[in-house]
Amino acid sequence: MQNISLRNATTDDAAFALHVTEACMRAYAEQTWGTWNGLPDFDPATDMIVERDGRGIGMIGVDRRQEFWVLEKIYLLPAHQKQGIGSFLLQCLIEEAKSEQAVLRLTVLQVNPARRFYERHGFILTHTISPRHHMEWRMS
Repeated sequence: MQNISLRNATTDDAAFALHVTEACMRAYAEQTWGTWNGLPDFDPATDMIVERDGRGIGMIGVDRRQEFWVLEKIYLLPAHQKQGIGSFLLQCLIEEAKSEQAVLRLTVLQVNPARRFYERHGFILTHTISPRHHMEWRMS
């Protein structure tokens, strides 16, 4: 996808991570728990900053464990959603997982409509432990 790139996150990205986390997850946290903790969902060890034309527009986090990979997040600022960027990022990750023969796992809050996004990309619901759906993608 044109003009989309990833760079490793650093501790200097904490304020941006808070902004993106709030924009993407606050409403779902409030629906689920009645409050939002005001903390960024951010781990510089596993997160990458999604950039468009060199400007931060979101984050993706993948914990590449030996036995499976965990997609921790794909957060895009609302102005950059529904343009195919999330699908592009997820497809790139799936291709990487295929080449490494890795299983991808994730959780998504039950109130978050992103479940349908993941299902469109081949993830299946493995189980639900409220308030989260647990999903998995594996090579067929």
